[in-house]
Amino acid sequence: MKMEKSMADQLQVLYKLMTLYTLSRVDFAMTNKQIAGIFTDLGYTNYFNAQYTISDLVDAGLIHEEACPDCFYYSLTDAGRASLDALKNDLGPDIRSDIDAYLKKNRLSFREAVSTRAQYYRTTSGDYAAACAVLEHSEPLMELTLTVPTEQQAKMITKQWKEKSPEIYSYLFRTLSDFTGEES
Repeated sequence: MKMEKSMADQLQVLYKLMTLYTLSRVDFAMTNKQIAGIFTDLGYTNYFNAQYTISDLVDAGLIHEEACPDCFYYSLTDAGRASLDALKNDLGPDIRSDIDAYLKKNRLSFREAVSTRAQYYRTTSGDYAAACAVLEHSEPLMELTLTVPTEQQAKMITKQWKEKSPEIYSYLFRTLSDFTGEES
């Protein structure tokens, strides 16, 4: 029984190192679905173990969790980076290679999935504000907040934002940077 516990503990440490390593290899926050997907797709563990691992890392302060209405985003903390640096050699080169290859193959789709965020909230005046953002390297490229009278409108705006944000950003950029050469 004690040996089984030891093996389970070793696996949990391995999953934690894999998660820290994964987050260290990207320059954007990842969703729990993306992180769990890596480990399930590669056959290392199941979804529930991945979720348990993420939760433990958040509780330990090794990864940062940002809650949004539709999911949670995770990024590496300084303490997480230090822990990974200290224990990186405990993560085998084959596992690192598997994770790196997976991230390389899916980087664009991962980045696109987390580059737009939208949420709504009730304002003090009783209206609803839809706060929308486009991120690049986890930094805001564009932020837009629209105040609307109903929750239904706010929901619709946040739902449409992911699909429409490239078009909106392009329009605003072209319109606002269309300089005629005149100085004001």
